Amino acid sequence: MEPSRNKNGMPGLSQLWLTGLTVPARAFRALRSLKSPLWGFLVVLVANLAISATTLLAQVLLGRPPLMESWLTFLPAKDYLFAEMFFLPPLRVLVWLMGAAVVHLGLRLAGSRSDMDRLLNIGGVGYLVVTPFILATDWVLVGLDAYGLATFTHPLALLWGAVLSVVGLRTLLATRTALAVSLTVLSSAAGIAFLAIFAR
Repeated sequence: MEPSRNKNGMPGLSQLWLTGLTVPARAFRALRSLKSPLWGFLVVLVANLAISATTLLAQVLLGRPPLMESWLTFLPAKDYLFAEMFFLPPLRVLVWLMGAAVVHLGLRLAGSRSDMDRLLNIGGVGYLVVTPFILATDWVLVGLDAYGLATFTHPLALLWGAVLSVVGLRTLLATRTALAVSLTVLSSAAGIAFLAIFAR
């Protein structure tokens, strides 16, 4: 049974999230008829707005420092998390676009089928499934004043998202497993390198 859709043809978020947890391939199949990456864009944007409005805001109000020193010399550590509340969502949207572009280029260079809209929506499913875990663990760690442990929970979420990306590539584009894994690792590495400059 495929996830139900609303009147605009978009998969229902709660059912799609549950399907993504239990049978990821079925969740990706539900996105086949989407004609644009708008669905993925909205999921990525809302997920990161939620992180800014909860995790980052809580740390700002509690006067917590960032996990690492700022690489941006014009932005002191005491102001960093407040500023990150505003630049994190568009930054993450940029990383979402960049990651899909890396995979798209890799698929085309390998002579494999690609579809940029589907690649972007694959990223959207990853965000939809993994973000509740990130939010829940972040809130617990902030409440315990142990947010440094996010250096362990966030990589787990990244690995989970990478597995989902491989499943999405296999399901929606019939990408060979080895190629899907290689491009997902490359895309993730590029995103991590970029975020390392900004995200704290």
